[in-house]
Amino acid sequence: MPKYPKINYIGNKSKLVDWILSNMPIKKGVVLDLFAGGCSVSYALKKQGYTVLSNDCLYSNYVLSKALIENSREILKVEDIFNIKISQKDSDQEYMKISKFLTNKLYYDFEVKELAKLIKISEKLDDYKKYLFLALIRRAMIRKLPYSRMNVPWEQIKKLRDEDYSYNKYKRRRAYHNQSFESLIMADLQNYNESIFDNNQKNKSFHKDSFDFIKQFKGRVDIIYMDPPYPKTMNKYGDFYGIYDKIFGKEIDYINLSKNEMFLNNLIDLTKLCLNKTRYIVISLNNKTNPSVEELNSVMKNFGQTKVIQKSHQYKLTNKENKNTTIEQLLILKVKR
Repeated sequence: MPKYPKINYIGNKSKLVDWILSNMPIKKGVVLDLFAGGCSVSYALKKQGYTVLSNDCLYSNYVLSKALIENSREILKVEDIFNIKISQKDSDQEYMKISKFLTNKLYYDFEVKELAKLIKISEKLDDYKKYLFLALIRRAMIRKLPYSRMNVPWEQIKKLRDEDYSYNKYKRRRAYHNQSFESLIMADLQNYNESIFDNNQKNKSFHKDSFDFIKQFKGRVDIIYMDPPYPKTMNKYGDFYGIYDKIFGKEIDYINLSKNEMFLNNLIDLTKLCLNKTRYIVISLNNKTNPSVEELNSVMKNFGQTKVIQKSHQYKLTNKENKNTTIEQLLILKVKR
């Protein structure tokens, strides 16, 4: 049985996907995961046999979707990667492009040189092999960073990469922070390959702003699932992972709902765009989000019949369980015909 691999994505719903899927209003059909993020929900939907359309505004998430959701059978072999010859000139040119915002900001200079070579290798790969390798590069980049995000100050990174300091403070040496990118990629290669499977559906991946996607989408789906970045939550995904997009020149403009004081109005506008393109809208939120489920439900009732389902859940952060239980919530809207 294929298994969702280690991704390292803050806000990942991997511990909640069984509950989310058990409450989907229909058990087969086409589902659009509009804010796919780390793709844990898209992946679970694919395993359940749905046709999955998976979208995200970050390229770092899009490569996961291409590798794990749209890809149905392509795997990546060691020889696919390391039989590729990269000239020193090409590697040096790539290094010059990326070193100005990576060297002594996220990684040491020798590590940025290694990363530059891996980026050039990725350009020589075709189709889903390329996206699998890009997903593995993403994973390795994040593994080397404390707290698994790209907005940690350099002085803090250096301190936490000191294994003695880490052990004295946290009783963990975290040696993986100091492994090479290549060794981290090789450690995950088999798990990523084993996660690939065919659910006999034509799943597709997209890299678009949510509003642009809905406006341009000409089809119709059975369910639109939304897990948007809510205000005042740990949701700075552009800061956490956006440097990856910059490295590959894949940054796009998008409406950042989490920074906008008009979040609820934006979500309502997005919902209105979705109404004639789906039978159901399923929205994930919890008792710590703003707007509250009561406020959101009162608005969504204008568009059809609603139902709210709740579940207690405890998140883990930096290996410490949060003692404050979160109430996870699903708001299910059956759209008026």
